[in-house]
Amino acid sequence: MKLTLFAALAAALLIAPASAHASLHECDLQATNTATISSARDMSCATAASEMKRYRGNISATFKTPGRFTCTRVSGGQFGGQWRCVNGHKAFRFEFRD
Repeated sequence: MKLTLFAALAAALLIAPASAHASLHECDLQATNTATISSARDMSCATAASEMKRYRGNISATFKTPGRFTCTRVSGGQFGGQWRCVNGHKAFRFEFRD
């Protein structure tokens, strides 16, 4: 019983510091004519906007940016919605409208 309790406590301590360092920013920054950054985690809103400005491809259901962010549509459809882009611990969301 003590070993199980100790293991659970050790696992919780390993998880807590990682999540405690995450910084989340609410954003309202126009990145392109069709994309607005709505939030950023562990990066600034301006950095997220720069990443979207560098991307020259189509906004499809899933795509990768030049900075190796994997972006996936979380709501909406082909002509508008919200996407979440992730690269390791960094992430941002953007609203798209065509």
